[in-house]
Amino acid sequence: MAAKLALEGGAKRENCVKLEIASDWKDVDWSLRCFTTVIIDDIFGGLAIDHERLKDWKSVLNDIDQLAKARDLKVIITSRHYITREAREEMDKITMFTEISGHTVHLESSDLSSGEMNSILKAVIERSGTKENMDKWEIDLDECVMKAKGLYKRTSAQKSGTVFGFPECAVLFATGSLMESLGSEFFGQRKHKQ
Repeated sequence: MAAKLALEGGAKRENCVKLEIASDWKDVDWSLRCFTTVIIDDIFGGLAIDHERLKDWKSVLNDIDQLAKARDLKVIITSRHYITREAREEMDKITMFTEISGHTVHLESSDLSSGEMNSILKAVIERSGTKENMDKWEIDLDECVMKAKGLYKRTSAQKSGTVFGFPECAVLFATGSLMESLGSEFFGQRKHKQ
């Protein structure tokens, strides 16, 4: 999504840079103006908060914010909402991740089209090497997506407690024994923990 946003925003591939760790920011000579777009994916961790990453990135976030405001530099940062919410508690006066900053865009699984969900599920299954099992168990991707669409069509009050979106559920489905044991029913189930 970050790469798509960058390219749709007019950035050329050769002027984009993806930073993996905070020290990458310090290694770039920004005075050369080689890059117009910076992508930082899962800035504070992938599936859970990584406090070391948070500490490292926190040390350069003000520099990133100032440089982005001072010149034509687009910075695209991705993070899962529950990780960002937890990270915000440790970021003191850094406001770039608050909703009031006007720089934060929320993307939710409920916003995904059936085609996008189908593509995500296919890609996860292929990456996990479980495509043969999917075929063997005659798992119907369209049925999985249909059940998932029903799950994510909830009111905002019902969605507010949702931690995992469709991509995370697709990974759980494809990498565990859930494909064989539950099939498409996995995407229609909703369990509540008290």
